Amino acid sequence: MIIDFHTHIFPDALAPRAIASLQATAGLPVAFDGTADGLIKLMKEDGIDKAVVLNTVTNAKQEEKVNNFALEVNENKKELIPFCSLHPDNENPKEKLLYFKSKGIKGVKLHPDYLGIEFDDERFEPIISAISEIGLPVVIHTGYDPVSPNKIHATPDAILNVLDKFPSLILVAAHLGGVSHWDEVIEKLCGKNLYLDTAFCCERIGITVEQGKKIFEKHPHEKILFGSDAPWARPAEIIEFLNKLGLSEETLEKVLHKNAEGLVNL
Repeated sequence: MIIDFHTHIFPDALAPRAIASLQATAGLPVAFDGTADGLIKLMKEDGIDKAVVLNTVTNAKQEEKVNNFALEVNENKKELIPFCSLHPDNENPKEKLLYFKSKGIKGVKLHPDYLGIEFDDERFEPIISAISEIGLPVVIHTGYDPVSPNKIHATPDAILNVLDKFPSLILVAAHLGGVSHWDEVIEKLCGKNLYLDTAFCCERIGITVEQGKKIFEKHPHEKILFGSDAPWARPAEIIEFLNKLGLSEETLEKVLHKNAEGLVNL
């Protein structure tokens, strides 16, 4: 069993435009066409059994459409585990999240960089408070993102500030805690009460095998999740990087599926 905890898809009609726009921003090749069926095909090719789909709201107007898509995927694609997303302008985050949870949604995705709001900004607090109270996991982008190349909106310090205010929050810091900031992650985040995922963590993005080893040495293996960031990386590419870290079979089982099974209650 392998669960990819970090993937992205779009509605079929939107996928070509969304992928083209994101490629123009990031300058990266893609591993599939951005559709649900394209992801499922990729999963079969790379030996992935289940994938968490991180739907992301980037402005208040699209919140309903994004979450309706998540509900549709949850209903129709049993290989996929879609997360919902909320905008900080939402006036009833707890009510919305309880509704999504009642429909089988297992978690939440927030992207501070696309929203242009620092993760420890008070505008996020109503959402984070509701997520924490309800007990859903929340995945956030961390570190560098090409959409905001000159401003990091989820730094290790910001993450620590949020965890201080919401100690029961089930937080997943994507990209092993911070794209291009892994030395700071090793210093400040490793060993803290949060999960890290491996999305796009391979030598192609700049993380070294030595940095990966240090993170695994300092952070509990029960709190690390396998994720690819497909379509930006293939699951097989991230598994190849993990295989370079000299991890035990027991650790790999936790990272590749057992930790995720607990988080999304499989």
